[in-house]
Amino acid sequence: MIPTAEQLLAISQRGEGTLEEVPFGVLLQALAVHGRTLVVEVRRRQLAKKIVLEGGVTIDCRSNLAHETLGRFMVAAGKLGAEDFHAGLARSTARGVPLGEVLIEQGLVSPTELFKILQQNLAKKLLDLFTWREGEFRMLPEVIHPASPLKVKTPQLVITGITRFAAQEEVDAAVGPLVGRPLALHPSPPFPLVELRLSPRQALLTEALGRRPRMDELAAATGLPYDEITRLLYALAVIGVVVPADQLRSVAAPITIPPATSQPAAAVAANTAASPAPVPAASGATPSAALLSTPEPAVVPMAASPAEIERLGNEVMQAYLSFRKQDPFDLLGLPEEAALPQIDQSFLAFAERYAPWKFTAPDLAALEERTRDLFLAGARAYGLLADREQRETLLFRRKTLREERARGPATDHFAIKTDLLDPEVQYRKGRAAMDGGRHREAVQLFEFAADCDPQNGLYRAELAWARFRLSPSTASRRSLAELDEALRIDPRCGLAVFYAGEIHRELGNAQEAEIRLQKAIRMMAPDRRPIEALKALQTRKKR
Repeated sequence: MIPTAEQLLAISQRGEGTLEEVPFGVLLQALAVHGRTLVVEVRRRQLAKKIVLEGGVTIDCRSNLAHETLGRFMVAAGKLGAEDFHAGLARSTARGVPLGEVLIEQGLVSPTELFKILQQNLAKKLLDLFTWREGEFRMLPEVIHPASPLKVKTPQLVITGITRFAAQEEVDAAVGPLVGRPLALHPSPPFPLVELRLSPRQALLTEALGRRPRMDELAAATGLPYDEITRLLYALAVIGVVVPADQLRSVAAPITIPPATSQPAAAVAANTAASPAPVPAASGATPSAALLSTPEPAVVPMAASPAEIERLGNEVMQAYLSFRKQDPFDLLGLPEEAALPQIDQSFLAFAERYAPWKFTAPDLAALEERTRDLFLAGARAYGLLADREQRETLLFRRKTLREERARGPATDHFAIKTDLLDPEVQYRKGRAAMDGGRHREAVQLFEFAADCDPQNGLYRAELAWARFRLSPSTASRRSLAELDEALRIDPRCGLAVFYAGEIHRELGNAQEAEIRLQKAIRMMAPDRRPIEALKALQTRKKR
């Protein structure tokens, strides 16, 4: 569906629904546009995810999938060795602290690197949901105390999710009403087009939309494949950037086309800018000048050295990763018995350390948004501690928490209450079934693995090949389509190319088989399977 403003409002106010009637991208857009703060639980058969939104911005997602845990994600991405992972996990469990903190302490990852990995992991968990064509969602009446410093831009997530992972049937159904109609860029969409990071190919389409073309004219103007055009149009329509031209009475302002960028899919995990929060008034305290006025940006006399930039980045990220987990006392590094003069002094030192106007130089600009969040958090903490009544409330809360910890570990109501599902285990069982000639069993196991991790081209390729081996006479067309989809989602999946070559070879399509097998040889080196398959094909051609 391409939602109207009225539909987005209605969706944002729903308590539950299904993904058949409200696709995940539309659901996310509705909650973002209307700034909802809540937990959304999404379930499909055994799979379950809980997504936390704050002011419409996604900040956390937890699932019952083993490969989506931080440690497993880092191992799969080559960011952490298996031995270091198991050792770090043991320390994390024994001490009751997050794995990331242990990895930083062990020097296995820097705070800056950990933050990027956490962002990428969050993006992956969310992107999987764009492949779900069925399932249920419900808004949970849970009190949210967000500890995550992560933020994912909804428009960028929707564009990446739909263009890479949405089912083609969903895309075709959504853009059907747009066929034959002139299309236009909305002059004032909910999220400005200039904030999107578009690839050069995507920028071609947005530039062409400035002339209000029909869909067939877009294909002629850009030279892009029809499927690619429809996916991007659907994504841009969901976030309100593209609309039928006849729905616009007038264009109120010129439209600025954003520059093209070559951002990887992980760029969807870039932080969104938080709205500056008001500074709490402090009773009985004299606010500092920093709270009364906005200082002029500091002039940095010279560019910082790479070593200094790295040091500052790690210092800021170390604080940024944990600031939302800390109460005002911990954030400002104060003992509970601290008096007002000490509170003032600690806040001023904190404000000096993380003043965002000190990070406006080009070499440090990447840290400006993080320090702004830290600075505002420090200001809010100061406002609470400087107020005698609120400070007493905080002290009582800390005492209560200590008593609760003494009675035993706290229950995490936000956690998924089930054993973790591990697609890698199912994949290995599927390979064993294939080796044993049990193709039907292999199909079921590979289906489960691909269902759990739809971004994994390997699982999809094995599923398509197992399906073909089970029924070569009837499954060839479906298997080839599934292999094409596996390669579209994961362009590095040489196994999908190899299996496509093998299917064409068995079908007698020698030319098609040779093209794919030669490509597979380049992609899968030093694996010799495509080499041997090509030799067999050439031997057959000589007979």
